[in-house]
Amino acid sequence: MAIGVVIGALILLAVPLIIIVGIVADGEIEDDDEAVTAVVIGAGFLLEGFLLLAAALFSVAKYNLSWATLGLRPPRRGGFWFPLPLFFAALAVFISYVAVVTVIGWEVEGNVAEETFDSTIPIVLLGILSLGLAPFMEEVFFRGFLFGGLRGRLGVLGAALASGLLFAFAHFQDLSTLPLLPVIGIIGMLFAWAYYYTGSLFAPIVAHLFFNLVSFIFGVLGVTT
Repeated sequence: MAIGVVIGALILLAVPLIIIVGIVADGEIEDDDEAVTAVVIGAGFLLEGFLLLAAALFSVAKYNLSWATLGLRPPRRGGFWFPLPLFFAALAVFISYVAVVTVIGWEVEGNVAEETFDSTIPIVLLGILSLGLAPFMEEVFFRGFLFGGLRGRLGVLGAALASGLLFAFAHFQDLSTLPLLPVIGIIGMLFAWAYYYTGSLFAPIVAHLFFNLVSFIFGVLGVTT
C-alpha cells in the first residue's frame, strides 16, 4: 500500500516537472540560457529530495525501520571491491546499447542539455546534483525502498523490472530522451541485482557515482553520445 502511494505521488510530482522542463527546454519561456538551465536543474533537486523523503517517511518513520534495512550497511557478499566491476558492467551495457540503436538509426541524446556546460554556475549545480545527491538518493529510493519492498511480492526479477522501469521514467524529460530510457532501466535492474547479491547499497551507490562521473566529465569536455 505504501509503495503504491509513493509511486502515485512520484508520478503526480514528475509529470508537472517534466512538462515544465519540456517547456523551458523548448524555449517557450524567454530567458537567458543560464537561468533556464538553473530551472531545469532545480527541478532535479526537487525530485531527488522527494525520493529520499518518501523512503524515510514510508519505511524508516512509518514502520520504525533502520536505514540498514534499506541497504545502508556493509556488503555481506562481493566485498568493497565490487563497485568497480559493477560500474564497468553498467558502462558496457550502455556502450553496447548505444552501438546497437545507432546501427538501427535511432539518435540517442543525453538527458542533460549541452548548454548546461557552457557556464560555471550550471556546471557546479549539476555536479552537486549528479555526483553529490543522485547516487545516494536514487539508490536508497529505487533499490533500497522500491526494489526491497516489491521483492517479497514480485520476486527478484519482477521487483528489479518494476523498479528499473520507474528508474527510467524518473529520467524522462522530453521525447528526445525516449531512446535512452530502455538502457537506463536495464542499468537500474543491474544495480538492483547488485543490491540483492551483496545485501548492501554500497556497490550500487559507488557504481552509480562512477557512471555519473564519467558522464559529467564527458559533458565538461564536450563529448556527447
